Amino acid sequence: MTVAGYVGKYFVKKENKELYFYTLTLGKDSNGKRIQIRKRGFKSEREAKRALREAQVQADKGSYCEPSKLTYGEFLIEWFRGKSSNYGTQTIKSTESYIRLHIKPQLGQYPLAKLNIIIIERFVNDLREKGLAEGTIKRIFNVVTASLNSAERKDVIARNVASRIDNKPKDKRKDMQIWNANEVRHFLHTIRKEEVRYYEAFHLALATGMRQGEILGLRWRDVDLERGVISVRQTLSHDGKELRAGAKTTTSIRTISFDVDTIQMLEKWMRRQQQEKDDAGAMYINHDLVICTTVGTPTTPRNLSRTWYNMLKKSELHPITFHDLRHTHASLLLKNNVHPKIVSERLGHASIQITLDLYSHLFPNMQEGAAHLIGEQLFRT
Repeated sequence: MTVAGYVGKYFVKKENKELYFYTLTLGKDSNGKRIQIRKRGFKSEREAKRALREAQVQADKGSYCEPSKLTYGEFLIEWFRGKSSNYGTQTIKSTESYIRLHIKPQLGQYPLAKLNIIIIERFVNDLREKGLAEGTIKRIFNVVTASLNSAERKDVIARNVASRIDNKPKDKRKDMQIWNANEVRHFLHTIRKEEVRYYEAFHLALATGMRQGEILGLRWRDVDLERGVISVRQTLSHDGKELRAGAKTTTSIRTISFDVDTIQMLEKWMRRQQQEKDDAGAMYINHDLVICTTVGTPTTPRNLSRTWYNMLKKSELHPITFHDLRHTHASLLLKNNVHPKIVSERLGHASIQITLDLYSHLFPNMQEGAAHLIGEQLFRT
């Protein structure tokens, strides 16, 4: 195929500005007439030339598809195939279900270039009429937005229409439930007294802020008892069936320092675990896990949750979830003036902004302490 093209500019009188276009020539049809594709709306000559080069490369490979003929469903599947390598197993499963059950049936048949604000707004309203939770609708909408952002960056469409709708879903975040230091001590005292299995998992959650999957996937080789440091390098899947190298995100692979009491707890637990190995003999399956069953196999999240809710009931404290132990860890650090950057690193957040957004409700209380401190430093004699 002979592929050629050129860039030009035109004037939009209504907006009083110049824009650029490219014309791509894809050889000739059976009647000898040139096959040309023209795309308009570029803000600069450089942008138009870059888009033309990309279109020429696709045409040379035989993969070029005229935007007006490419359906959103076709583009969405191709986009997700490229993105899924960056996702964890659970994210892949949930995104696949959003595409299969909601996005593709309602939006997939539209030509990509024909999607508009009204269509996307109608799609969001339909999801609400189905009775889906607002948080679920937001996650579905985020998939649509991310895919159209990609289409815009690749100059397949002029703009992402999803970013311009009026009825964007809002994730109604539940009020965070946490314990104060006295409640934490009471809970730990309760479960120590009960001599319950998995005490160590609850202790680690409060001492390190690790996620449940990170705690259940933690190996002894990743625990440095001499230095008091944990390296998060492996997680257990939500269904408890798969130990996965790596973590939720790149920043989730991290090191976390822990205290002397936690060192002593782990040393004691290591000795007890060795006794369990000896008792089980050949039945013991050694995965090198810190938290495991009496025969060395991974502890399923379901079994851990069962123990958690039993102990929660015995403690008679106001109920929180296991994941709220992570929030409790972060909140106690922030209330004791540990820098948010350090808290963010311990939690494995992708950025400090996530930490600040999650725990912004704590900062008004910290303002009073800041005001008192500056007053003491500057004005008190």
